[in-house]
Amino acid sequence: MNKTLTHIDVNAFACLKEKLKTQGIELKDNEGYLSKNGISLDYAFDAELETMEIQNLKVGFPASMVGMSAEKVMDILEKAVADCRS
Repeated sequence: MNKTLTHIDVNAFACLKEKLKTQGIELKDNEGYLSKNGISLDYAFDAELETMEIQNLKVGFPASMVGMSAEKVMDILEKAVADCRS
């Protein structure tokens, strides 16, 4: 699954990084690869365009065993971004 999240400024991206860090997920740079508990994705934040590209989002074991899907993970990310915009 791929998606471009928009209206993410530097402060919102910093907030998102902190929110994810509390869940044990660390976005180390503005772009990279993330894999944890069966969820994997590539991400790229562009401060100038205020976008975050999510590509190759996949959900496998063990996350899939607890009912997680790519759609649910994307919904969680979108909600976290929305909370950080406020």
